Amino acid sequence: MRMLRLCDAVLLSVALALIVTASLDAVAETVSPYSITPSSFGDIRFTLDIAALPTADGGTAVEIGYSVVHNELTFLKHGDGYRARYEVTAILYDDRGRQVAGDSWVRSVDVRGYGETNSRKNAARDVLSIGVEPGSYKLKVELSSLSSRERGVAERRIDVDALAEGYIALGTVEFEMASRSLPSGTAEFVPNPSRQYGRENSTVRVHVPAHGDSGVIYTLELRARTPDNQTQMTMRDTVVQTAWVTRHVRQFSVVDFEVGDYLLDVRVLAPGGNESYIESPFRVLTSPKSWGDDFEKMIVQIGYVATRDEVARLSSAAPDERDEAWDAFWRNRDPDPTTDWNEFKEEFLRRLGYANSRFTSLIEGWQTDMGRIFIQHGEPDDVDSVPSGASMHAWESWYYYGEHKKFVFVDRQGFGDYSLVEMTRI
Repeated sequence: MRMLRLCDAVLLSVALALIVTASLDAVAETVSPYSITPSSFGDIRFTLDIAALPTADGGTAVEIGYSVVHNELTFLKHGDGYRARYEVTAILYDDRGRQVAGDSWVRSVDVRGYGETNSRKNAARDVLSIGVEPGSYKLKVELSSLSSRERGVAERRIDVDALAEGYIALGTVEFEMASRSLPSGTAEFVPNPSRQYGRENSTVRVHVPAHGDSGVIYTLELRARTPDNQTQMTMRDTVVQTAWVTRHVRQFSVVDFEVGDYLLDVRVLAPGGNESYIESPFRVLTSPKSWGDDFEKMIVQIGYVATRDEVARLSSAAPDERDEAWDAFWRNRDPDPTTDWNEFKEEFLRRLGYANSRFTSLIEGWQTDMGRIFIQHGEPDDVDSVPSGASMHAWESWYYYGEHKKFVFVDRQGFGDYSLVEMTRI
């Protein structure tokens, strides 16, 4: 509920921007070709990791790890501070749609100051477990506020395998970031439930819990990749299970990553071909590869969403004044200065990164018609797509119902380079 439609009319008013923010959030998390790493859909957004695990008593279970940042929750005044109460419900269905297992948990979050209720750096986190027989299931997780009607829902497919000798299973991956440097020269790491990284916090550190019998030797592999399966980083080594739950700590830098969304694949290969796998989304918000090195390119890119006067002020800034000019621009566009994050800047960089990862062809993705429209308007509410045929080119129509607009793109050359041919009101 915190994203922004980057339209000039919207940007003239902070209050209106906040209203439109709420409408776009539900769109971005629905299942569509343009949802990058959807974690949930609905009013409340939360991140979800699912794992199938052996239990110490010889059974099997589904482990559900979730995190929800504070500004997605509804806080009410409580004593000297504020409290948010919510319920998590998890249900497993078999292939026939019958409920085979499920449970619910009520949780509360207490904070002292109002600013903490809007924080995107703090989050409620938990790991829940449901015992289940081996099989293939659909898992539905719903997180509902007990103080309002808001809720979020996530659905996943999961296979729970029967136990095998030497089997090692992966639990929920926890993300951390460096908060400050210690006198020893090392970094102090703190939880990063938002899983957002960039130039200021470029080191990703993860805790990977592995469940299984002690003494098993296996291969642990981590791979960071784009949603379209382009590998950005791989690390692989041989480890020994030292206890029933062994926590492996790994870290890598995203300094060379483009702005955009990524998946961290973690894989275990144990003796006898036993394999366990989990994927977890994370995001790079700022990067010298995508933003910040080429001033002239930055001016053109920001021109997609800025007014002419704003572009003129940025363009006329002397080299030693540019950093200050950019800071002033972002501050003026921040819809809620009381929070730790600038939602406008975050959403602009997200769209820019996705446009580059999704629409790049002979030119960079942000330079294409689809990239430009995506940066200006975000994920479409609906898409019609028709492949090329014997007598017609491939085309796509993007619908933005809240803006009453439709954009039609055609691939005239057949190489996936779509041009904007029509914009109409609907």
